Amino acid sequence: MDSLVELCDLVAENPTQFAGKIAWLCSRCPPAELLFVGSPRVTRSQLNAVLAVSRFLSKCATTELETVRSAILAFYRSIPSSFNVNFWPHSFSGDAISSFYKDLMRYITEAAQVSPTFASDVAGFTGDVVMQTIRNGDSSISKIFLSAMCLNFPPILPGDANKLISLLLDGLDVTVPSSPRDAMLTTPTGASVQSSPLSVNHGSTDLGEAPSPAAFGVDTPFSGDAKGSGDSFGGSNDGSGAPVGIKKAVLSFEGESVESLQKLETVLQLIRLVLDKADIDLKLLEQVRGIAKGQLQSMLAFLKIRKREFTEQGQLLKVRVNKKLSVCQAAAKLHIKTLASLDTEGKSSKRLLHGALALLIEASEACLFSVWRKLRATEDLFRCLLAGISQAAVARNGQLLRILLIRYKPLVLATCAQADSGPSSQGAMFETVLKTSSEIIEFGWTKDRAPLDTFIMGLTTSIRERNYYEEEDGKEKQETPPLQLNVIYLLAELNVAVNKPEMVDMILPLFIESLEEGDGSNAGSLRLRLLDAVSRMASLGFEKSYREAVVLMTRSYLAKLSNAGTAEGKTEASEATAERVEILPAGFLLIARGITNSKLRSDYRHRLMSLCSDVGLAASGRSGAEFLGPLLPAVAEICSDFDPTLDVEPSVLKLFRNLWFYIALFGLAPPIQKAQAMTKSAPTANTVGGTTTIALQAVAGPYMWDSSWSSAVRRISLGTPPLVVSSVKWLEDELELNALHNPGSRQGSEKAGASQRTALSAALGGKVEVSAMNTISGVKATYLLAVAFLEIIRFSSDGGILNGDPSSTASRSAFNCVFEYLRSPNLMPAVSQCLTAIVNRAFETAIEWLEDRASQTGAEA
Repeated sequence: MDSLVELCDLVAENPTQFAGKIAWLCSRCPPAELLFVGSPRVTRSQLNAVLAVSRFLSKCATTELETVRSAILAFYRSIPSSFNVNFWPHSFSGDAISSFYKDLMRYITEAAQVSPTFASDVAGFTGDVVMQTIRNGDSSISKIFLSAMCLNFPPILPGDANKLISLLLDGLDVTVPSSPRDAMLTTPTGASVQSSPLSVNHGSTDLGEAPSPAAFGVDTPFSGDAKGSGDSFGGSNDGSGAPVGIKKAVLSFEGESVESLQKLETVLQLIRLVLDKADIDLKLLEQVRGIAKGQLQSMLAFLKIRKREFTEQGQLLKVRVNKKLSVCQAAAKLHIKTLASLDTEGKSSKRLLHGALALLIEASEACLFSVWRKLRATEDLFRCLLAGISQAAVARNGQLLRILLIRYKPLVLATCAQADSGPSSQGAMFETVLKTSSEIIEFGWTKDRAPLDTFIMGLTTSIRERNYYEEEDGKEKQETPPLQLNVIYLLAELNVAVNKPEMVDMILPLFIESLEEGDGSNAGSLRLRLLDAVSRMASLGFEKSYREAVVLMTRSYLAKLSNAGTAEGKTEASEATAERVEILPAGFLLIARGITNSKLRSDYRHRLMSLCSDVGLAASGRSGAEFLGPLLPAVAEICSDFDPTLDVEPSVLKLFRNLWFYIALFGLAPPIQKAQAMTKSAPTANTVGGTTTIALQAVAGPYMWDSSWSSAVRRISLGTPPLVVSSVKWLEDELELNALHNPGSRQGSEKAGASQRTALSAALGGKVEVSAMNTISGVKATYLLAVAFLEIIRFSSDGGILNGDPSSTASRSAFNCVFEYLRSPNLMPAVSQCLTAIVNRAFETAIEWLEDRASQTGAEA
């Protein structure tokens, strides 16, 4: 078969050139006279030829290929003959038959889409083929074919569509209740969908009637019991503990076999597919709509049944439940499909749409609170129902939007109230609500803003409710309810999806207010979720919200630093630690990745590096690295498009100088000394932390911090300009360099200075002896060590090729940067000697990188 597929694909590319091959393929198909005489039997080669020719036709819409179309149409017309097991080759399994039908119908459907002529020919036969298949319902092969038709349904004539749907309805025995209560009280016990050939009961079909209004309040009929108590319907108790209506619903469900459920699902699917292909009689359409509605209403009763009320348990029950849910999904899709055919202007259609919307939302709530809500089939059903709600939003050009949002908001809140929803678990139902809400807001944004604003603000107010609790001795404060946490996440994700500054401006001030004055001002899960949401909204790059968010986050980070070393800081809650180590750094990084406006990126670069300077000045020793390190990935990201070869403002250059000074001081740079060049062993991890050990270990390794910080320092080096100015003030002015030290630390002591000079000598590979650096102060040695780290690291990355604006015509080699240090006049001899050694070490590093690259390239070759 693979060779035939390759052949037909080749021929489809140039059918004129390979006309002979086309004729050969058609000759291998079973002849029409064989298919319509007696009891035909086909061979495997003939079946493969049919698939190859139909595949060719789906790829080539050439109208002159009458022989090809005739071959496929002949086989298509003969499909009812294939329901006899003798039609197929020996040992042709059911799976093989199913695979054949699926491929054939897929190719025929695709061919009909590209060729109107072929579509017209196929439509003339589809009604007869499908109706014969339905009348041969006892055949297992006919059921396989109908399943294939449910995946790919070909064109059909309108007249045949009416006949086919009537035939499909004739095979059902379905009562159409007018309410969920009727669904539970009037469903015949043990009724089967195949019990009668024609008994469709269309009594009590007030299609405009909506379910109980209580379904749309905050206290929904399901909200009192997340497991579905089943006490809302069904009348009095029979003494066994379950309402009478519930027991009848159980009996009704258990009276439906898996086979009958499968038949009902197929019928509902076929009816929907026919409606996709052709318009049908309005009276017949009303009957279809009534049946679909009745199935959804009975679904409400089914989803209220508790597990313990089933007499059947275990895997068999799960199989039956999954099949029942599949039937419900087929009914939901059909019901949604029938709504699309309503008159868009008539009053009756508006009433029908209101009732349908109410039913879809109530059915969605039933899924949400059902004991089966975690089944994949329930999640798929929920997704289907919300797709219908989204379609209702756009119906009649958005005329239903206002009432839709009033009824939809309780469903959103109910979903957020589920403990297994939200970002930690990524529940499927939560994701569906998020997607649907985004679609509704995006559609309504230009149609009718007022109800959207009310909807959004209504969601926002749910996070401002304080967590009241009794202040008893020894009683801890209650955890933040999932509703608040998930609504915050939902609103943040909606902002990202909709991407409108007006929407951000509605929500962000309330979030910030909660962080500064509300429950979110205290360490806890609520604060963490709010900070994460604030950073997400700031990353959209709207100037006003960006500035408000960054100011808040910067102030929050510095507040954590002010508590470092205090008794309060040592006993801070785990949420407070997570805020400093995870949430705020991740938020800073998210903003750096999100904003694209050059003005805002420049502003953010300045703000973020100013924060690094403030952190470096306020911190000391190990705490300096622990507070500065988490910020480095964000700094690396915001500097990723900075061209270091261009002229840089002195204020920006000063921030880069400060950053690298603290990177060297706190030992945050990756080690730059080769193992064989080490003159003394590096201190062990147990000795790390003292001022005299950090500098040397930073040079020689091993790296003592998070590996992502090391990677960030490498990236920062590619966007850092040379740390000099024409006045050489930063090289000679001791006062300015001394100002970078925390006055309360011992980092500026003479003992620390000796350690920095030793580390500097090691960084230079021994090119300058420690004894020759006695005239260099400790603070200046730290600065020179920072320069050494910067230049050696960036030459070890791509041999000194720098990042920056790709459209820039300036040279992007790091040599332009490193030579700037040698142009500075009137330097102290020791300083000049160190700078010369730095340039040499940088050049050696570039050579080493080139040699390594050459050896790797040779090995790969």
